[in-house]
Amino acid sequence: MKKFFILFFVFISFQTNSHEIKPAVVDIIIFDGSLSIELSINAETVLADVDASTYQDTNKSPESLIYDQFRALSDMELAKIINDQSIKFINKIKVVDESGSLSPRLEKIDIIPEENLELPRETKLKFMSLIDSDSLTLQFDKFIGDVVIRQFSDTSKQTVIYASYLKPAEVSEPLSKTLPSSFLQTAVDYLVLGIEHIVPKGLDHILFVIGIFFYSLRLKSLIGQITMFTIAHSLTLILASLNLVYIPAFIIEPLIALSISYIAFENILQKKLSLNSALSRYIIIFIFGLIHGLGFAFVLGDIGLNTSQLILSLLSFNLGVEVAQIGIIILLFILMIVPSRQPWYSLYIQFPISGIIGLIGLYWFIERVFF
Repeated sequence: MKKFFILFFVFISFQTNSHEIKPAVVDIIIFDGSLSIELSINAETVLADVDASTYQDTNKSPESLIYDQFRALSDMELAKIINDQSIKFINKIKVVDESGSLSPRLEKIDIIPEENLELPRETKLKFMSLIDSDSLTLQFDKFIGDVVIRQFSDTSKQTVIYASYLKPAEVSEPLSKTLPSSFLQTAVDYLVLGIEHIVPKGLDHILFVIGIFFYSLRLKSLIGQITMFTIAHSLTLILASLNLVYIPAFIIEPLIALSISYIAFENILQKKLSLNSALSRYIIIFIFGLIHGLGFAFVLGDIGLNTSQLILSLLSFNLGVEVAQIGIIILLFILMIVPSRQPWYSLYIQFPISGIIGLIGLYWFIERVFF
């Protein structure tokens, strides 16, 4: 543990830069026969034709040099190019209501200044369209990548009435001008979002849970570890979502990767490290749970909380996370009941899988820190 904390304090003493492509965020408002779409995106990726459904870092895409050229432009120069090539952005948005496909028009370009060229620059594009009905669907070109959709009740953006996380090119559910979501609808929506954040979108959290599982197949131990993890990440998720705690993503994301690696390698070396006591394991799980909770909060921050039912949406999201995690544990428990009773279980299943998970976590840590 001492080495872990030394590494932690060395790491937080500097900040790494990134060309990371984050999910686009779309805010929509339906009112008086009109549709307002505000798209927050890294506009340079669209201009350079970077496929955000394939690449999470512009440096790794074949169009990286073209992207860098656009990124080097001033805010004013970028805004002019976006305006001149507005059709390129419009064509990546498909809006369909009862009358058929609509053609939104670009109304406003707002570029958030970012002087550090190594960091992505956020651009907010506002589109407007007349609609013939209060029900419609949205779809974004796969090159946009993942998209967070948030629907607000009015232009004040005080109340989120719908939120969803779309995979590349996925069509949204029918959206309509409605009153704020009912108690049950809000609970279901955020429960589903919590589940989806783990399965299938949270591979790092899935690997961490699998790492917990392969420490011991005793049901009492599994329940104890998952409970400790739940308490810890629930605490920081709530605090961070209420803006009471904040640690930047450039610290949290690598630490999540490091936690995966540590837990996995501990499964293999637990006897040599003399860390096989339940108390030591629970303390480690609790510390890492606090870190993972802050990671969950970043996602929930992008999606947005239903401010009219704040506590309900927060608790429902957290419950969704728990449902997914428990589902993973139950599935693994069923699959490993027979193999775990065999003398070759540790040598051919427990240790190799833990080793692979540990190496993946280590790779992610190095990638998130240095690239």
